[in-house]
Amino acid sequence: MFYLLSSQVTVEYKFEDGACIPIRVHTVVISTQHDEKVTLEQLKSDLMEKVIKPVIPAKLMDSRTIFHLNPSGKFIIGGPMVSSRVTSVYVWYSVNK
Repeated sequence: MFYLLSSQVTVEYKFEDGACIPIRVHTVVISTQHDEKVTLEQLKSDLMEKVIKPVIPAKLMDSRTIFHLNPSGKFIIGGPMVSSRVTSVYVWYSVNK
């Protein structure tokens, strides 16, 4: 389903007896490449049902949790064809070192 995916999750914490305890997820941002046949609405639904809900515990999400799912819209072309040279060199180095 996905070729290239970037994500960021912002979590609110509290400190209790020296431990860092997650309270809630504040924001989830996911941008992913997808097939041009997939609508943005379907993609957002799939991300929520197949990625977010299985991965993030429900007790950490609430009515104030913000979701930015492919916030810039369609992301059809990705990978080495559109990556900057720096990114491509880094990926090559990481894979081949």
